[in-house]
Amino acid sequence: MSALQYAQTGGLILMVVWAVKSLVAYHGWTLEDIMADFEGSPMPMNEAGLLYWKNNIFVPYMGEKRGRIQFHTIFTTLMAIGLSVQFTKAIRRNAMVVHVWGGRATVAFALLGLPALFKLLHGFGMPTAQYVEMPVLYMIPYYGIQGWRQARAKQIQAHRSSMIMFSACFYYFGVQRLVMMALGPLHSGPWAKYMPLGPYVDWDDDDHSHAFSSAIALAFPLTFGLAASQAYGGVTSPLTKTKQG
Repeated sequence: MSALQYAQTGGLILMVVWAVKSLVAYHGWTLEDIMADFEGSPMPMNEAGLLYWKNNIFVPYMGEKRGRIQFHTIFTTLMAIGLSVQFTKAIRRNAMVVHVWGGRATVAFALLGLPALFKLLHGFGMPTAQYVEMPVLYMIPYYGIQGWRQARAKQIQAHRSSMIMFSACFYYFGVQRLVMMALGPLHSGPWAKYMPLGPYVDWDDDDHSHAFSSAIALAFPLTFGLAASQAYGGVTSPLTKTKQG
């Protein structure tokens, strides 16, 4: 297994763990539990940051937007499991019927969940997120339907490429969190003063908002650039040996 394949496998595991944890948190935890857990997360955080995330993210999600975020966590968990099954080489080799019907179910569920995703994003209240993430929501049906049609037409290489891009639409949101984590070491230490936002220990509400927006924007080229290189650039992917969609 190559280093790239190890990274892909690790990403799948992280996606499932993060999705399940979010599902448990928004269905069973209190606001205090979420804040206690978030305070110990590897994010660039100070007192202003804790208040920013509490007032702008967690309080709404535990209040008037709770139904939306609960559906979102259910949707994300099922998609994470579905994509993990699709990327499991043993299933593609030994249980092709599971791969075929699992893929159809995953695409169908993604399409059925789109209206709720649009509603959640529309009410997010962060223009950068809306501008950057809205195209991703349109990419989901484009690549999902195209990949399904290519599988039916036995266009295996084209199907592989479309499904890599389809999967990237969901990995993108996890990459945002990884970029946020990376902003911590970038904005601490002697080099922090040369960063656009400066040391994160001095960040205020606006700085935390800019950091979150920056992570959303930076995650897009990182996620879809790598996905496109695998889909169309000849880089080996776990889907390379898929025999049918």
